[in-house]
Amino acid sequence: MKPYRVYILEDEFITQEVIKQTLESLDCVVCGMNSNAEKALTEIQSLKPDLAFLDIRVDGEKTGIWLGNQLEIPIVYLTAFTDEKNIKDAVRTNPISYVNKPFKEKDLMIALELAKSKLQEEKELLVKDKNVTVKVKVNDILFAKKEDHYLVLHTEDGNKLIRSTVQEFLENVNGDFIQVHRSFIVNKNFVSGVSNKMVKVLDHEIPISQSFLKSAKSELI
Repeated sequence: MKPYRVYILEDEFITQEVIKQTLESLDCVVCGMNSNAEKALTEIQSLKPDLAFLDIRVDGEKTGIWLGNQLEIPIVYLTAFTDEKNIKDAVRTNPISYVNKPFKEKDLMIALELAKSKLQEEKELLVKDKNVTVKVKVNDILFAKKEDHYLVLHTEDGNKLIRSTVQEFLENVNGDFIQVHRSFIVNKNFVSGVSNKMVKVLDHEIPISQSFLKSAKSELI
């Protein structure tokens, strides 16, 4: 799975570096940082991060809450100010979390995990359905089967087609998916049984190859 790309708005240089180092230690890529909300908006529109950590009070006329109102990606607010007005204004932008300064590494880790969960819930893939391109929520995929240069994605609503290798698919979905055969990937959330020869996904029996048996059992049992 590809690491999440994070943007940081923070006007204290030391705090900015602490956040950066902490997020990088949690396997994120910090794709940009700024201390000014208006400049940050321009950079975010260009860099297209997966999520943003925003300090509420920063340099310049605009605040982190102003920036949060402009964004459609998950946001986490950072602030030393806990007054009622700031909290109410922040809540209106539907943030994932709110981290008070001074914070501990654990606080950032929890906020990051909440943001990841939100991203996983919302993640979609563009797929072919009867020659029409449609969106499929990743969490709705039961399992995927490799066929030539394509993957057939099986959902409860039918099968969809995507041009992808097994590895590319695994890099673009969340950790709920596991490869159990050179041609099959299953969504762990729908697995109802496991044996030495197959994985049961609802009413489907998916073969397990010996090369994936040990790793599959360790994650599925």
